[in-house]
Amino acid sequence: MRLFYLFFIHFYDFLMRFAGFFNQKAKNWCVLRKNWKTDLQQKMDSGVNYCWIHCASAGEFEQAIPIIYNLRCTMYDVRIAVSFFSSSGFEMYKDSDLADLFFYFPLDSKKNAEKLVEILKPSFAIFIRNEIWLNVLTSLNKKNISTFLVNANLQQKRNYFYQLFLNKTYPFFTKIFDTKTFGNTKLERVVENRNTVFNDAILEDFCKDSFVIILGSSWLEEERFIIDFYKKNKEKNPNLKIVIAPHENLSLNSFELKKSYGNWLSFYRNYTNGNILVLDKKGILKYAYRHADIAFIGGGFDKGVHNVSEAAVYGVPTIFGANYHKFEEINELVDLQLAFPVKNYIELEQKMLELMNNSDKRNTIKNELTTYFSSHEQVAKTIVTEIDKAIH
Repeated sequence: MRLFYLFFIHFYDFLMRFAGFFNQKAKNWCVLRKNWKTDLQQKMDSGVNYCWIHCASAGEFEQAIPIIYNLRCTMYDVRIAVSFFSSSGFEMYKDSDLADLFFYFPLDSKKNAEKLVEILKPSFAIFIRNEIWLNVLTSLNKKNISTFLVNANLQQKRNYFYQLFLNKTYPFFTKIFDTKTFGNTKLERVVENRNTVFNDAILEDFCKDSFVIILGSSWLEEERFIIDFYKKNKEKNPNLKIVIAPHENLSLNSFELKKSYGNWLSFYRNYTNGNILVLDKKGILKYAYRHADIAFIGGGFDKGVHNVSEAAVYGVPTIFGANYHKFEEINELVDLQLAFPVKNYIELEQKMLELMNNSDKRNTIKNELTTYFSSHEQVAKTIVTEIDKAIH
């Protein structure tokens, strides 16, 4: 297993370097790690104890934030160092005060792993979710540095070879905090979003006295679906309004929407009257869901549905495409009949109309979702208490 892993790591490095000749994203991945040792040493303060938290990207860091808050309240002498595998996560948070330093996670070669642990000298390390690297874990273990895995889903079905890899790495962790036993800080984080004061004059004006469907993190297919739904049902439901928040390539999606449906749309950054609002401003979707009566979450007709919990935490019924099974919390909501996958436009329209026309069902869903998310409000505090016990 270890020899295969070493081969994989170095082959991955070769592929990224080769791809860098043709692909800007691959080139950036290599360039940003070229001087990682010097960059990290320059950012560190001498004589300081660091807790190291490693995240794949922005989504995993969101899960780490409740942990960070509780670490700061419990361990006053520890600074927080956060590494990212993806550049998008690093760029999003590098200038925030959520951690004391941010850095790129280097290629997990044996040499890099040993050097990383030597430079950082973490008091303890925390890995979020599935971001597990064998050489770094081995180096931490050799130095007797306590290492923890947070938000692990030990019951998730995986392919045979990946499960072998996990079985090899799990013994390196001092303690694994699985979601079935300890809860999920991802859900705790969205509870924090729900409790955050958020006032937005544009959204309040657009949504007042209306039945609002928010299409969040959408792709063009889902945008066409929701606009077709609006066309077919606006006469019977004159107070129906739609908010569309495209996932990425925002300018492209906005251009396509404007070209095809220009007369129907209003854009947040240039707000005018209309019944379909394109939310072309990043960072507020997770708060905007509080204005929704129904949420339609994008991505489920492609590689995988995006963050359902961000909407569901407000008690909003959520609908999404059929590609959702790898997300534990979404499976739970579907099993509880509090969230609803659909396979195509016909099923989408049927579920939308069913929920629109049944306020009692929406109220029942809201009450049950409130109870569900309340059970995840103190997860990070429990985890940090257990970490504190393990390292002292």
